[in-house]
Amino acid sequence: MGKLAGELEEYGVKMQIKNVLFDFGDTLVQASAHYSQDACLARLVKSLAQNGISVSFEDCKKAYETTYKKILARNSVRETTYDVVVSHVLALCGFPLKPTDKATVEAAEAFMNCWVETRIMEESVPSVLRTLKARYSLGVVSNIAYAPAVSRTLDRFGVTDCFKAIIVSADVGWRKPSPRIFRSALRTMGISAQETVYVGDELDHDVEGAGKVGMRTVLLKRTSTDMNASSAKPDATIQEWKQLPSALKSIERL
Repeated sequence: MGKLAGELEEYGVKMQIKNVLFDFGDTLVQASAHYSQDACLARLVKSLAQNGISVSFEDCKKAYETTYKKILARNSVRETTYDVVVSHVLALCGFPLKPTDKATVEAAEAFMNCWVETRIMEESVPSVLRTLKARYSLGVVSNIAYAPAVSRTLDRFGVTDCFKAIIVSADVGWRKPSPRIFRSALRTMGISAQETVYVGDELDHDVEGAGKVGMRTVLLKRTSTDMNASSAKPDATIQEWKQLPSALKSIERL
């Protein structure tokens, strides 16, 4: 809880919620059963071939996995954008292209277009978002290495207009739980942390990260949620999207 919120509550003044920010992956959308990293890599390889770069699927997959192991081993909150990832993959395959080269950019887009096509959204999400939009300013704060993927996915489900701003780590350069990405969202939307609730499915990235900048938090508990990832405690926990409006009202009564 932020300092101002704490001081006000000492005098019995409750904080009004004016803004609700959302995590993207596994909160607003999830991977469908049809998602396959191999299928997306196959599109990447096909795109490279169309630009005159011949790489076998097996070599590409090995280089891809090696690249991501190195990125994860850094355990850093600095974001590595997807064009940079593809550039590293190509270098390992013997093609030292820049992240800005045409073949690199188009290969990254080919993979991520496949990724976008295999996202699903729960049936209740659009109606809940429109209900909340009538009362709150809504935004998205996402860890994703390819910025267009978020807006393209939200466009697919016709909910982009629900959000005042979409903040992604690929643009900010910092990943959750870094306070920098949350503060960037607050600045972009011109809002205060003390009047904002963050909704996400991870204790460490979402609940702990947003809480450290003074936001209240709601945990959307999924089967994949690691309840031992952090000691941070959300202000409310829900199992289903339709429970969110009530959870927000309960936080306002705290």
